[in-house]
Amino acid sequence: MRKKIYQTKSEIIYEALKENIITGKYKPKQRLILSEIARDFGTSEIPVREALRLLISEGLLKNVPHVGAAVTDLNIEELEEIYVVRTVLEGLATRLASRNISEKELELLKKNNNRMEKAVASQEYGKIISLNREFHRIIYAACKNRYLYKSIFEFWDLSYRIPGVFALIPGIAPLSLSEHRDILKALKDGDGRRAEELISNHKENLLSALRDYCKDRTSPSSQTAGVGLD
Repeated sequence: MRKKIYQTKSEIIYEALKENIITGKYKPKQRLILSEIARDFGTSEIPVREALRLLISEGLLKNVPHVGAAVTDLNIEELEEIYVVRTVLEGLATRLASRNISEKELELLKKNNNRMEKAVASQEYGKIISLNREFHRIIYAACKNRYLYKSIFEFWDLSYRIPGVFALIPGIAPLSLSEHRDILKALKDGDGRRAEELISNHKENLLSALRDYCKDRTSPSSQTAGVGLD
């Protein structure tokens, strides 16, 4: 099958806007102005409108009456439900991986952490996001259970806006890096139970940070400060 090379203007704009949402460049509730996006991309408003429509259908944007398109807010109740399942599945996969993971895969995880350390230091959030996903992908692939692996990433994709927290919440990226190092050590030691526990704590720490972020954004003081569509 031949790989598609040509992209329409709406596809290019869609991918750029989606990247900005997922990486946290566009914040929850931030308004996206049609005319400004068209000007930035040097195009008419038609392909921009098509891109916004697709992002709305995916749930990344929503139509706000009298305002237009805005980035959807984080739904902590929904994330709580997703993370209950993710924690169990990813913990199990990590425990199974401790029995099967190869020296080559352990070396890849080490290199990943070294690259992530540099990305964290330079605050390159796009790189942090991809390196974080790759770190977990290597581990879960080593569980040697294709059904478990598939299920994990189906739930991962339900919360694929969450990587943006690396940019939204200070301190999450270095904490995740530190936890990655501990997980790698447990895998090297062949300590499946410890690795499973660390992954579970890893998920809970992220969810706790999301709870605090959502709570702060809904507090009267933050609303008064103008956090929202402006």
